[in-house]
This record gives sequence, structure tokens and C-alpha cells, in this order.
Amino acid sequence: RERIYKASMTLMYENGFQGTTIRAICDRASVSVGTFYNYFRSKGDILHDIYYEADELFRVTVAQQLDGKSCTEQLKIFAQRYAKLNADTGLDVMRVLYNPENTWFSIRRPMQEVLLNIIEHGQSGGDITTDNSASDLVDYIFGMLRGVCYSWCVANGEFDLEQRMLAMLELFLKGIAKK
Repeated sequence: RERIYKASMTLMYENGFQGTTIRAICDRASVSVGTFYNYFRSKGDILHDIYYEADELFRVTVAQQLDGKSCTEQLKIFAQRYAKLNADTGLDVMRVLYNPENTWFSIRRPMQEVLLNIIEHGQSGGDITTDNSASDLVDYIFGMLRGVCYSWCVANGEFDLEQRMLAMLELFLKGIAKK
């Protein structure tokens, strides 16, 4: 399973998600196509582990770290952990993930539910305006954080991801904070 995963990530980095075939993955991993299907249902299923682990980190660990903090502190913790997660995942894997064929970007995941709870907390506490729905704000914030990650990938990781995310978050907060 690990050989298939590593071969997949290498090929997806070299050839893109669409340019990587299951046959090529199997050849690189020195396994049969049947062995591939014993572990994965599809090429896209290979990415599942990355997202599952990230979602569990936020659902359990990060959510616990937010208790008793202000909305602004919670958002900063969220952004810091998101930056660390992506930096720890590594530039090569992040480049594979940031492609238009990655369907994981189009679904709401547990990580975003943690962010939704932060926004709802901020709106109910009067820290964040209700001019936009909490769900819309989640989409905007998550899109912004992903944009910073994408820029980091394009820049070959040449800037501090956490620092840039916090700077962008600060700018965003100035726009949604209650005056």
C-alpha cells in the first residue's frame, strides 16, 4: 500500500493528476493492477488518506485547542495549524493536491466544519458581522487560505507559509470585524 501511495504521488507530481494512469502507478510500484485495486478503488482514492488525517487533526486536536479562546484567537490558531499541516505535508505533495481535478476541493469537509463553528461563535458573540452567512465566510476564508498555499507552491516554498497566512487573515478580519 505504501509503495503504491509513494509511486502515485511521485507520478502525479511529475505528470499531473490526469497524466498519471493506474497502469503507470502499478509499473512504478512493481505491483499488479489487481494489487492496486485491493488497496484503492480509484486513482482519486489515493488522496483520501491525506484528507482524512487532516480532517481528523482539525476535528479532534485543533477543535480542543480553540476552547475558551476569542474568535480572533481561534481563527489565528486555525490558520497556523492549517499552514503547519500544509508545510509538513511538503511542497511536492501540495503541488499534486493543488490541481483542478482534485475533487476534494469541491466538498465540505470536517476541517471546514471546525471553521464554521469558529465563525458562528464569532457572529453570535458579536465579533463578526452577519452581513454574510457563516457558510459564505467559511468559503471565503478557506479560499483565501488555499490561495496562500497555492502561491507558496508556485513560489517553491520560498516564503513562510504561516506568516503569510496570518497576514492575509489579519487583512480579512479587518473587513469582517464588527466596528
